[in-house]
Amino acid sequence: MRVAGWPVGVCLGTPNTRPFEHTRARWAPGFLGRREWRLVAGGMVCCLVFMPHEAASEQDDAVTVGQDRFAGYEIVVNRTHRASLEARERGLRGVLAKETCWPDGAWGETLWTLSALYLDEKTEDANARLLKRARTFLDAREAGGKGEAFTPETAQSTPWPWAYFALPDYVRTLCLFRAGSPHFPGRLRPETEAAMKEALWLLVKTDSKVADAAVDNVWRLLGTENHDLVRRSNYYLVASILRNDPAFRDRRYDDGHTAAGHCAAYTAFYREWARQRAMHGIWMEIGSDTYQKYSWPTLLNLAELSPDALVRARIGMLLDLAFIEEAQISIRGRRGGGRSRAHYGENNFEAYKNLLYAPEGAPAGSSHSKVIETSRYQLPAAAILLRTMAFPAERPFVIQNRVLGEVNADGACAADSALVNYAYRTPHYLLGCTLQNPALSRPSADGSGPESAYSGISRQNRWCGLLFDDPEARFPVVPALKRRDGNEMCAVYPEVEKTRGGRPQHSDWCFQHENVLFIQRISPQNPEHPPRMGSYSTGRLSIRFHGKKLERAEEHGWIFVSNGKAFAAVKFLDGGYQWDEARELASPAEYDRSTSTTRVLLHAGDVAADGSFEAFRAAVLAHPLTVEPDRVAYRPAPTAPLLECFRYVADAFTHFRLPQVDGRPVHLRPEWTYRSPYLNGRFGDDRITVTVGPVKTVYDLGSED
Repeated sequence: MRVAGWPVGVCLGTPNTRPFEHTRARWAPGFLGRREWRLVAGGMVCCLVFMPHEAASEQDDAVTVGQDRFAGYEIVVNRTHRASLEARERGLRGVLAKETCWPDGAWGETLWTLSALYLDEKTEDANARLLKRARTFLDAREAGGKGEAFTPETAQSTPWPWAYFALPDYVRTLCLFRAGSPHFPGRLRPETEAAMKEALWLLVKTDSKVADAAVDNVWRLLGTENHDLVRRSNYYLVASILRNDPAFRDRRYDDGHTAAGHCAAYTAFYREWARQRAMHGIWMEIGSDTYQKYSWPTLLNLAELSPDALVRARIGMLLDLAFIEEAQISIRGRRGGGRSRAHYGENNFEAYKNLLYAPEGAPAGSSHSKVIETSRYQLPAAAILLRTMAFPAERPFVIQNRVLGEVNADGACAADSALVNYAYRTPHYLLGCTLQNPALSRPSADGSGPESAYSGISRQNRWCGLLFDDPEARFPVVPALKRRDGNEMCAVYPEVEKTRGGRPQHSDWCFQHENVLFIQRISPQNPEHPPRMGSYSTGRLSIRFHGKKLERAEEHGWIFVSNGKAFAAVKFLDGGYQWDEARELASPAEYDRSTSTTRVLLHAGDVAADGSFEAFRAAVLAHPLTVEPDRVAYRPAPTAPLLECFRYVADAFTHFRLPQVDGRPVHLRPEWTYRSPYLNGRFGDDRITVTVGPVKTVYDLGSED
């Protein structure tokens, strides 16, 4: 179908029941972030999704997917949306079935009261709890003078009414249920609302600054990425409420501005912030186990609660893109590819996502927040199709997305970061890593010499590896190293030993070309702290072969494993290896914490490309492999390019050479921010194209309509 010469995807379905009426403009970024024209007739919604000709043909021949696999996709999308709402309500009712909610203290009580007020049940109890905590805090502040800085540490010792990471839920409660709210006005009693506002005023009065909300500061973080989102987004939403309250609108923050001034500054800030993130890379803490669960709820709050239609629209589009990017690189909800601040199988954000996808039999729920349960955001059709219908892919393909994480000399995050999230996906596995330059440096802040140009949150606990795509495997569970059985998802990945306080940083670097992954341990410098160009808290670099279903063979220094459909070959390139007692973790036989630069090669295959496990093993053993002290060369197939990797030595980082593919160095600043058969956008362009089967969408974050 085409409208005005543009190809169009058509989605038919019943309108969602949403309390957020101001998000349902007829021609605007839809609540799901899509650029769509909504025609409502007879109880049906027709979404016409526009896409330019060039974008429509993007990578058309990269993956051939039979359109019949998407037959009835509208039913799948509508069913998923309905099931998601049901899952969210079940989650809320599970909270209210008890008198307390984990985590203990103010955190859990914030989640419990939000759940109660949203369901409009036990509202007197919820009001009493909120009022008591707010008054306790206000009395303590009045008696003790100025309070401590707002940090996770002080939140444990100061009687904040909400706890640090529960601030989005606390502010959401005020936004949804205060008098005059466009959502559920009046569920907060006047005295409760007044006390909550006074408590929040004491926070924002000192912590929020108009200077921090300057558009020029979109690349400067207030702490880590998740801390920045927890703080700034809530400073914005609080200002949007206080600016219209006669009791607060004339008060001055410590920086001399009023709530109206702060709200206006943050409106401009988040309009541009969403656009910049979409154009250059969405996340820094990409795929983080610990911190994703704090970042995503803040975006949902902005998409639903911002007073500005353009902020809501752009954040909504960014959410859509983030979920689509997440879906194309995940298997049954478990994210692959390169990740930061991450381990395997410890990401409880998987259960958060299951609230939205509502897969039958999978654990669903959000442990540290109830924003998703009380949200009416629905996943875009493209994300649902990627999760439920697009895979297994009929042909292998590459995903290349730019990732944020480089830091400029002045301490601001770089929009143009030399990081690429690279993944190779076939019908039976997904292999991925973060391409990087371990020698990339910048002057240190204290003038002591060069240090890594990658921020600590980017280079901390980087994860890469191989996920086996087995439709018969159970849904992933968290943590993956417990509740072991024969139908668990199989994986092969590096595991870095922690040696001191603090998480491992800059512990290894990776290079990947299609189905071949090279990994090298980075040794520390002396002194190890503060981290410079070497690693920190980095012990042995081992390889874990996870999955009771894996068949294993060992030949000529190679470790071969298979789950029956996909294969992996792993070789420690600098000597032998030894197994742990369970024979799941292989470690280098020779290791010195100060000097070892362990190098490992991983070659993946499957029945579609190699025929059988036996044929795969024979082919790998026949491929030419050259291992020299400072160079590794490997040709993974007779017609494949020659892959070359060079050893990185921290004390001689200026001599490092980037890996090469047939003599061409790997390109870490490609002209595309997103490049795959499903998601495409040029670097610096605020129009991003999504194509999944019959669903074709252009997200235009530059439009101000």
